[in-house]
Amino acid sequence: MKLNNVKVHKMGNKLGIYFSKFYFPKGSLVQIKITKEDKQKEFLTKFNNVITLRRGIENSLYLKCQDLVTLEIQEIKNPEKTKELFREEKIDMLSLIPESTSKGYRIFVNEFNKNNENWLRIWYSHERGSGQQLEIRRFVEIDSIGSLLGQYQAEGTKHKNTRRFSIEFTNRLIPEHQEFISSLSKLGIPKDAFEFRFTYNPNKFSEEEVINHVKRFETIIGYKVKLSRGTSKGIGFRTVIRNTILTEIVLNSLDKIRNLLANESNYTLNQQELANNFLAKLLTGDGTLDVRCTRREFPELNMKIVDQDLNYLKDYCAILRNNGFKARINEKRICVISSCSLRRLLHLYRIKAFKNSNNWNKLLVAIALCLRGRRYYTYSRFLELADYEKFGTSMISKGFQMQSNMASDWLNNKVKENLIVKNNYNSWSLTSEGEKLCKTLDVWSKDYTNLTNLKGFEDPIALLEAFKIKKLKCLSK
Repeated sequence: MKLNNVKVHKMGNKLGIYFSKFYFPKGSLVQIKITKEDKQKEFLTKFNNVITLRRGIENSLYLKCQDLVTLEIQEIKNPEKTKELFREEKIDMLSLIPESTSKGYRIFVNEFNKNNENWLRIWYSHERGSGQQLEIRRFVEIDSIGSLLGQYQAEGTKHKNTRRFSIEFTNRLIPEHQEFISSLSKLGIPKDAFEFRFTYNPNKFSEEEVINHVKRFETIIGYKVKLSRGTSKGIGFRTVIRNTILTEIVLNSLDKIRNLLANESNYTLNQQELANNFLAKLLTGDGTLDVRCTRREFPELNMKIVDQDLNYLKDYCAILRNNGFKARINEKRICVISSCSLRRLLHLYRIKAFKNSNNWNKLLVAIALCLRGRRYYTYSRFLELADYEKFGTSMISKGFQMQSNMASDWLNNKVKENLIVKNNYNSWSLTSEGEKLCKTLDVWSKDYTNLTNLKGFEDPIALLEAFKIKKLKCLSK
């Protein structure tokens, strides 16, 4: 239904539309497209003879009292929520939108097309009026959602006993804020929705230090930062988005995804990608990698995630176990602890766990310590095997200066580990797992070389000692 020359009226301190008759049943969910000259805006509302316009619509269309506008109104139905999380190789956000807010107000959704993409317009109403509307993409890349939820699980405000009206992400690492903003932007959140704060203790940091931190953030992120004084020992940047519906969606998604990854033992490819990105960012925010060399031939490696919520710890433990880690909960120390084999370390490196944090440098050093130890040193041979399509016992024997029978034993052992496959008599080649190992070690070796050049230490034990003296600057920054 189209109505021309509809007058905008003053309604208290807001503007609104008055209808002389009911074109739809009172309370029907309708979508209204309001046009003024060459500008237009769409929104959801419940039909009534008086409809108040939200401030965002007024500002977008530069509306004033007595303006004449064109209205296109259609009744819509709330779409049936899909239960399928994945659509091909993307996340279907429609499956993550809750039926109602935490206060019990029903959430309405309308799908529309924007720039040849499927978008969702989301809205809720209550007895005193309506909430701010939100528009997001329906289908979003798995890695973006996984990273977003992993970051928020570690460093976001959960609003368990408070009103859910804002997304708040706190971290001292600027690259983490870059990734957080990037993930939300891919979801469809506009730039003007973000605000940023820098919290510091004036007794711990000088005015010059604060200014330098803020200037660096503003230069990298491209937004102005507001200052807030605090009482904590450290410093922290905070990214805030004040939108109730987005908060409800993020927190609902967080619970749903975390429970899925904890309770599903055999991941599909999509679930594994989701788990990798979620776990990587969870570890970056709340994880610690402990590397000790009490014996020179092999380091003692432990990874832990700290959280005061026991239910979260149970989920973290299950997710780690589903990803091949031998994890256990230490309730006294409110953490999940896991040992790390070389292959688990390489998995952490591959998914970029701890990236942007000082633990990333520890991870590089831990891999180097393992490769020089008696248990794993032969894995470094895969750095050279990547150049060969096929190889035999004699090549392994000569190339790595070992007896022929030892070369044969090594090849057969790697066949059992699914890293090498035997083609025929005295002919072997890499499996897909072996090729992946070669690529991972090749990229790691470049990162590790950059670290040793930066610090001037070639020996990994010397590098490890340097961590104890002073935190190294992360190469990823």
